[in-house]
Amino acid sequence: MEATKHPYIIPQSYPWLVIADGKNLERQTLVNISNNHFDSGTIPEMHNKSICTTSKEWLLLKDIDSMDLCLLSLTSKEVVKLPRLQLTQFEFIYDLYICILSSPPSESKHDCYVMFIDRSKSKFYFCQPGDKEFSEQVFEFDLDDRLMSITAATMFKEKVYFLAWFSGQPPIYELFTAEFVGSNLHFTKFTRESFPQPSHPEIDATNEYLVECGGKLLYIYKMRGGWNAAKILGFLIFQMDFSSRVWVQVNNIGGWTIFLSRYHGMEHKAISCFVAERGIRQNAIYFTKSFDRLIYVFDLEDHSISKSLSCPIVSKYKSRLDWVMVPNTKP
Repeated sequence: MEATKHPYIIPQSYPWLVIADGKNLERQTLVNISNNHFDSGTIPEMHNKSICTTSKEWLLLKDIDSMDLCLLSLTSKEVVKLPRLQLTQFEFIYDLYICILSSPPSESKHDCYVMFIDRSKSKFYFCQPGDKEFSEQVFEFDLDDRLMSITAATMFKEKVYFLAWFSGQPPIYELFTAEFVGSNLHFTKFTRESFPQPSHPEIDATNEYLVECGGKLLYIYKMRGGWNAAKILGFLIFQMDFSSRVWVQVNNIGGWTIFLSRYHGMEHKAISCFVAERGIRQNAIYFTKSFDRLIYVFDLEDHSISKSLSCPIVSKYKSRLDWVMVPNTKP
């Protein structure tokens, strides 16, 4: 790959890969996967911070040591401080939550919500820029005293859609919505039937994602197996049919491409875009692995998985890779 150093060139409106590495994540490398070009340097506002989630050019950042939270515009470098979130250090370090940024604060602070979802406790934490603390609300749903957890969530048409798992034989997966009514969240059950879980003897573990793609709500099912469930066996994609409120499996997403980030437990981080750039594969899923600097591509047509080196100068074992969408090219 070709390398350059400052000034940063903010990419066009498709995902670039942001790699943080170094002892204190002091170096950031922006990788343009369409032309194998990378730009390495430092963004002081991102020093010692990990990316929780993104919305357009805005990043929600978490300080590795202090656990402080802030919003950062990757284009203007504007920083918006956020209140502390009362999660345990273990939960914060290992990312045992789902994070959602409803809209960029530059568009309307009234509509911008920062949300963390405790997956195991089904508890929602949320605030807006300028708030002094996070509000809390527990999601409760009576289903014969089954154990419950939240496996995936995303913003879709101004509502939070989230997938709830209920224990049992077989387990039940239901889709719910959460929307703000005044200062509280109102929860509504959306699906009419449980999601059909695929079964295969090689599948040892799975991960779920919800993502908006071309005005459609998609559920992505990642299948893992092998030693320590580290081998990616493939992906299944289901689209929500809003007329019947059931999931329908799809094998083609046309000119769209999906990008999945992963670090520790943060399986929910997903971006989609319509690919018009040469060098980026359509009808595919780009994904990364923890403690791995490679880029993997799953072809939805032939189910093959290819891989490439994201950047030869970043750490092999301690890099954090995140897909980030930035809307405009600016010097």
